[in-house]
Amino acid sequence: MLVIISPSVFYVSRIILFFVATMFIFKAMQSLDYEKIFKRNSGDQIRFLFMVISIILGYLFVDAIISLFENLNNLF
Repeated sequence: MLVIISPSVFYVSRIILFFVATMFIFKAMQSLDYEKIFKRNSGDQIRFLFMVISIILGYLFVDAIISLFENLNNLF
């Protein structure tokens, strides 16, 4: 099977894009107003919850994008 791009490129790009996507998702989640959901003075819990959700969403987003490019690479 002929592969255009080496698989190691996808591994490195997956790691780099994971951190970038997680940062953007975390910033986007901070911009929303969650005053009705959480109690007052629970900033640490909210920040921890946002970090966990950002990591999960960042992984899912990057995995979907990189898997798409890996499949396209294997087609050619």
